[in-house]
Amino acid sequence: MRRGVLAVDRVVVLLLGLVLVALGLAVVGWQAGFLKDVWPSAPSSVHVDSGEVTDDGSFVAVAVLLGALLVGLGLWWLLSHLPRRGVGPLRLPPGDVPGVLTVLPGPAVETAAEVLEDDPRVLSARGSVLTDRKQLVVRLRVTVYPDADLGSVIQSCDAVLADLARVLPAEQLTSRVELSVRRQAPERARVR
Repeated sequence: MRRGVLAVDRVVVLLLGLVLVALGLAVVGWQAGFLKDVWPSAPSSVHVDSGEVTDDGSFVAVAVLLGALLVGLGLWWLLSHLPRRGVGPLRLPPGDVPGVLTVLPGPAVETAAEVLEDDPRVLSARGSVLTDRKQLVVRLRVTVYPDADLGSVIQSCDAVLADLARVLPAEQLTSRVELSVRRQAPERARVR
């Protein structure tokens, strides 16, 4: 969740909590008779003629406007709390050129997975960037043939991750490689 949304949440919840506590104390004090000590002119009962308010010509327009405002505010609040699936651009280290440089990590990680798929020992590879415990993680899922030498596959993965670290800001990312071995080898293409 973004800091701005978190700050708005905290302020709104604090104000709403204070209003509810004050109203609750007022209702309890009114029923127990303590409200007269604090507010001597407090009415003993409340009679509201709703016809005076609802029969007014502007009531419908104000109610519709207030309802639309509350619906919009509620939708904004709900949408701002949806978890983000993707990872946004990463800042690159400053260089000789003034300004801020950013890079999208997704295409670079997908290319790294495609490079791994070119390895003859690898059946398939997929790459993604995700947030895990507030840390950015490059995840490569690699499926290998049953007869593949895992040591050499790991060396290939290390080489691809080293190349990826040259493209992406390595201090902002952690990598995870998930290797799975296919139980039965599918037919490999034969070159004659």
